[in-house]
Amino acid sequence: MNEELVTALLPILAKRLEREFNVFNVMHHGTHEKQLSNVFAWLLDADETHKCGDAFLRIFLEEVNHELGGEAKVGVGSFSVRQEVNTSEKDDGMDIADLVLEDHDTVVVIENYYTSSGHGHNYDAYLKFGDRGGKRGLVVLLCENENRTELTKGWENARVVTYTTLVEKLFHYVENNGDFRKTYPQQYSFISQMQRHFVKGKRVNDEDLVDFIDALCKTGEARHFGTQRNQDAAINFGDHLREEAVRRFEEGRDLLRRLKRKLRDYGEGTLKPQVNAALNEQYVGEVSAKYQGSYEWTINFSRVADNSKLAFQLKFGPSAWYANEKDSDWPASERCVDPDYSHLFVTCGKKIRQSVVALREVVNGISQDDTRLRDEVLGLIKERS
Repeated sequence: MNEELVTALLPILAKRLEREFNVFNVMHHGTHEKQLSNVFAWLLDADETHKCGDAFLRIFLEEVNHELGGEAKVGVGSFSVRQEVNTSEKDDGMDIADLVLEDHDTVVVIENYYTSSGHGHNYDAYLKFGDRGGKRGLVVLLCENENRTELTKGWENARVVTYTTLVEKLFHYVENNGDFRKTYPQQYSFISQMQRHFVKGKRVNDEDLVDFIDALCKTGEARHFGTQRNQDAAINFGDHLREEAVRRFEEGRDLLRRLKRKLRDYGEGTLKPQVNAALNEQYVGEVSAKYQGSYEWTINFSRVADNSKLAFQLKFGPSAWYANEKDSDWPASERCVDPDYSHLFVTCGKKIRQSVVALREVVNGISQDDTRLRDEVLGLIKERS
């Protein structure tokens, strides 16, 4: 596998870690039609606990009516909501519709699938089921993605309604409905998360996937998309990527250890004497690198006058990131703007500053007559005093 691929994919894959909590992501809703059918059945039932009344039913029928063109519109009535309904006649085997809405004169038979495809279901049987008893039958495809080329074998006559349209309109209803958020905070939160998942999240995910495909093309790994057995190709690609990522991670940790040793030795042998000479006193005493966890990649320079107090620190890699992005001990006003973690960072008191010295220079060895770090340290000590 091209080694550049892991580097190219890291920013894309890391975005998953930055996403906020969303119940639909946690429960993997949207990956199985039955799960979503449960949600839509709940929303379509005006008496259910969502507290929206018949708002979602009206939104749904509005979209169906829009698809009807010049045909008679469906009125909002007292529709019953059923799931997993067998639409076949007695001797024809089972053909299960995901949802059925029915009132005194109309039956709406709904097939819920991620894309606009009948995926093996019998359109004529669905329509015939809706027309039984002299009622008006309508067949609706409820889907995430509409693709008219997949509508065959009668399904080209179905009405197509997308999740995005329905969820966006429902969200606007609760958002603009007076005190809904305050009166029903749990329901509002659920609908809001649904909107972020199917509306906002959809666009962001697509943009990320474009970057993903671009990275595969640039690194020569797009050949995996040419494999006929797509699931096998995905598993094979994932296994290779995992192996490369594990290798790269282990090598990265080894580099961090080497950087730590080099900085510890440089601090003791060069930086400490430079600082003490410039201050004309024995200001810096012990140089140590004993921290663990988030603080492991830190070199501590203690005060001679009080060994329990720090004169300054050098931080790099994960420890610099933690101090600058996560550690509440560092005031926001003293953190770095747009930090570059390929560089060292110097801390003194409650201040953290990015050094001009890059980690590549540490790897190669900093010259004993290089005074850049000394000058940065002295500047921070002066600020603190």
